[in-house]
Parts: sequence; structure tokens; C-alpha cells
Amino acid sequence: MPAKTIKYRSPNGIEEQAIALERIPEGVYKSRDKRKEDKYLAIDFYSNHIGLCPKTWSTSPATMVRDISQTGLSQRSYEANHCTGKAVSSNVKKLAKFKQTMNQHDTSGTFSMSSLLYYHFSRYFDMVTMVPPAIYREMDRKVHRERVTRSGRAKARSRMIKAGWRHLYDAEKTPSTYQPTDELFTPDRSCIYGVMLKGKGTRYGVEVNGIRSRWGVRQNEDFQRTAPYYALRSDKPLLEAIKEGKHNAFKSSRVKAATGDVSDFQMIYWMREITEIVLLDYIFSQQDRIGNIDYRWVWYWVQNGKVHKKWQAGSFSRSKMHKQTPPAEIAQYSPILLQRTCLNDNDAGGKVRYANFAKTTGMLQKLRHISAKTYLKLLRLNRDLQDRGSIYRYIQQNFILSHAQQRQIVKNTQLATDILKDTCGFGKLRFDLDNPKDFLLTGQVNEQNISCL
Repeated sequence: MPAKTIKYRSPNGIEEQAIALERIPEGVYKSRDKRKEDKYLAIDFYSNHIGLCPKTWSTSPATMVRDISQTGLSQRSYEANHCTGKAVSSNVKKLAKFKQTMNQHDTSGTFSMSSLLYYHFSRYFDMVTMVPPAIYREMDRKVHRERVTRSGRAKARSRMIKAGWRHLYDAEKTPSTYQPTDELFTPDRSCIYGVMLKGKGTRYGVEVNGIRSRWGVRQNEDFQRTAPYYALRSDKPLLEAIKEGKHNAFKSSRVKAATGDVSDFQMIYWMREITEIVLLDYIFSQQDRIGNIDYRWVWYWVQNGKVHKKWQAGSFSRSKMHKQTPPAEIAQYSPILLQRTCLNDNDAGGKVRYANFAKTTGMLQKLRHISAKTYLKLLRLNRDLQDRGSIYRYIQQNFILSHAQQRQIVKNTQLATDILKDTCGFGKLRFDLDNPKDFLLTGQVNEQNISCL
């Protein structure tokens, strides 16, 4: 599908673009992806029904886009008096987040192209991990400064986000004060640019994110001491690896308490999802993954020889899952409640200067289980990038990346391919994670034999 562009004009007469990027070659997209893209494309920042509020919590600045049509308030009144934090009144709808790049010495790392890379490459790999659709969006820098950044600078409290708003305030007045200027502003410097997206989910606890003893290398090593990651590190057949993974992880009382009595079905999904996360994080040099892995609850059951699912509303921890009763219409099928993984926060990848913790902590080298489909897609991606094929050209034409950033993707893809091919060549890589739902149907694991190529 070709790119789709909608143009808007600010009160200053500045033209802005909202763009849904072209589909990546071999990508598998759902109809809901297009619906989400079209929804974001249709948001006019200057409509009286739209309120823009600064994100003043967490670590990086962004603009929260809200539907205020049911409030009876003017845009000016709402933005001046009701942009007070995460919570919104029942008659206000959260539409999206508009997030721009911010990388300065005293801020957290945010790169707008990263979210677009994760969206489209997750569709290339046809991942089971959920990654939200995202579009490219521009906004008149002077209008954004007055409507959003000015109040964000005043209301932010924590050190990094306060610094981020301060740098953005200065840059929107004088773009050259931000370097590299091209990562934040359009070529004529009239607009800032970023991404529009909205993710669903709740942050995982220790069961997947690990105990997070210290930021950086330490918490990335903690991540590898969870039950699903220990299972991925085991040379044994899948069900034996799961048993071994839980045994090793549960030596930590905190991991054991957070994980609880976890089913093999849940473990298989987690293992597939983690391999996908680690691979993309390695390719894109993601430096801020741990603590930014989310989930949604979903019921699975077998009916008439097929696996069905139904999303469970609400946010609750694993310790409370035993208190959840299935919907009455599916209770007779004895459904299983699972956490399914979402990657909503993907904004710290793509830049050469970012710390690639998946690489420095040897995450790919430790994998002993993977989906055959994921492995084969990686091999095809690497061949394409090395031969400067259609995906290589797609990266050049659709993302605002420097030559060094493009080269990093090519280099990391080659390294990831070499690592997994070596593991496969030594006979230590099992292709047994293709379709977790098959396990619910049969109770058996289908391990494939494929060429390492």
C-alpha cells in the first residue's frame, strides 16, 4: 500500500503533513492497522474538538491528544485549565500521543523514527507481540510552543522531563539550538515532527521485566533471569526447558512470587514474544527496553477444534488472576487466562549513540529456542539489506535516518543473523515456537527441522 498523506494548515499559515508510511515489503498488516492509521491521519490539531496537553510525567516530553467535544469547553479554556496529568474526566477521550525526538545531555533518550521502525518491522516479521500502529506527523513549531511546550515546561517536576521541556522550549524559538536539528525539525524549520500512536496495556512486573536492580547492564541481566528467559537459554526440548527455566528463575523469591503458578501455554507465548523483542532491540540498538514491556489479559479456549480468544478488560497483577472469572458465555469451555505482550514504548532505538543492551549482554547468543518463521524472515531480511534490495530501499525512502543510522541497521542485522546461524550450525537452536496456539489444541510441541542456510 502506498503512503497516504493528509495536509493541514496552522493559524500561522504553515503547512503540516500527516503521513501513513508505505507498507514494508513482505509485511503482514491487519485491517485494524489501517483503521488506526486513518484515525490518526484525521486528527486536526486546530479543530475546536481537540485539546493538546503536555505529558509532564515519566521521563520524556510528548503531547497528549484528547477529544474534548463533550466537555462544553473551548480549546483555549481546556488547555489552560484542565491539562493536569494522566487522568482525564469521563467526558474526555484519549485519542493519541504525539511524540517528537529529544536527546540532550540531561534528558532521556527519545527518537521519533524508532516507533515507526518498530511498527513496520514488527509487521515484516509477522510478530505475535503487539506493536501499535504509528504515523508521521508535523506541527507548526510556534503554535506547539505556545499551546503545549510553554505549560509543559512550567508543570513538569522530575529532572529529565523538566529538562526535555526546557530544551524543546528553547529549540522551538530558535531551532539551531537543538542538534542534530534535522532530527527535530522539518527542513525549512517551520515544524517540529514526530509520531502519532496510542498503545494499550499495563506494565509487566518482575515476571517479565525482571527485578530491575539497577538501570543499564544490570537490569538487562536481571531480565535474563526470569522464567521465560531462563527457559529460552535451556538446550532441552521445549517442555523440559520450561520446567528448567522455572526452577532456575524461582531461586529468586521475588521472581517466584511475581510469576506464581504459570502454565506451559503462558510460558510458550512469553518465550515467542521475548525472542521477537530481543531480535528487534538488537537490530535497532534499543537502550530502554527493560521496564517498558507491557501486557494485556486475554482468555483462550478450544471450541469445535479451534482456538478462540476474548480480551479481558481491566488491569490486575498475576497474583489477582485466580480471582478472575471467565465471561459466562465461554465458561463452559474452561478458558485459560493469559498475559499477552505489548511493546508500546519503542522510542529509544535507531540512533548510533544509544546503548545496545541486547548486544552488550549477549541476549541473542543465549537463545536456544525460536520460531522457524522468525529465523527465516531474518535470513531474508539480511540478504535484502546486504544486496540493497527492496527493504533496503524502503528504509532509505520512508524513514528520516542518517547514513550512519541506516548502516547500523544493516550491520546489526548481519550480526544478528551470524549469531543465530552459528547457534543453529552447532545444533543448539530449536525451532519450536512457531504457533503457541497449537499447544493448546494438542498438548504437544511441534519442533521443526530446517536448514541453517
